Amino acid sequence: MVGRYSRFPWLNTVEYPFATREFDSGEGWMSYVDEGHGRPIVFVHGSMTWSFLYRKMIEELSPHFRCIAPDNLGFGLSDKPHEGDYRPEAHAERFARFMDFQRLTDVTLVLHDYGGPIGLDWAANNPDRVRDIVCFNTWLWDLTDNDAAMKLAKMIGNKWNQQYYRLLQATPSFILPPLFADRYRMSKAIQQQYMKPYPHHFDRTGVYRMVESWKHSGAFFESVSAKADRLAHKRMLTIWGLKDPLFGAAALKQFREIFPHAEAHAYEDCGRFIPEEKSEQATGELRWFLMNSGVAEGIIAEIGL
Repeated sequence: MVGRYSRFPWLNTVEYPFATREFDSGEGWMSYVDEGHGRPIVFVHGSMTWSFLYRKMIEELSPHFRCIAPDNLGFGLSDKPHEGDYRPEAHAERFARFMDFQRLTDVTLVLHDYGGPIGLDWAANNPDRVRDIVCFNTWLWDLTDNDAAMKLAKMIGNKWNQQYYRLLQATPSFILPPLFADRYRMSKAIQQQYMKPYPHHFDRTGVYRMVESWKHSGAFFESVSAKADRLAHKRMLTIWGLKDPLFGAAALKQFREIFPHAEAHAYEDCGRFIPEEKSEQATGELRWFLMNSGVAEGIIAEIGL
């Protein structure tokens, strides 16, 4: 299906000017963007966001690449079944089915937050289909020693807090802004686009369960890390916001211990959401990385690099 705008009258089609398509995951329809032609770039979002996070990168790169950005089940414009399986393992399995449906090879993966373990699990299982990888603030280890992550996961999972969210129709807006280095850097209108997919309590099940799973999914994260050596020969770029209160400088150090060959760029004045906070700079880093990954000379000239 194409063009679901009538179902989402709140959608800002100036900021998000893409026709949307749908993939039947077997557990619900997953919305995705598929813009442009050429070598594929697949963008995978994490918790409390959706493909809207990557909109500026997609607009910039789609004249030269095929840009594909799914919304995980329970997020964004995808279906939000209340009884859906929102463990990271389940997201990873659905993503693998999506990639098989697309029959993609020679893929550049762009991963953020929970998109890291989801996308890297697929990459480690399909290294022959991966060209290179770009990661924003993410992780591949058990988080039970991360006090900030555990505090947030316990707060989300507390039954009394859940009742509070239900009664007051609380949205993830109380979580999202503090993860920015400057919470006022994101306008109210843009913040509303992140929150509008979740108008009712039952629409937020996937968001809350993904955060709560930090307490229970350490074995899955570690299993992906154990396969990281399969990607040792792949080019990798990490772009990190050091003011991320959960996955900042310490997480970057730990991530680079897993992928010591990765090229690293860090922003001292940026939090969790670099594609939103530093869109122009991050897109420039991504373009440069792609240029050095075998972009044809004609395309380089056209891009202006």
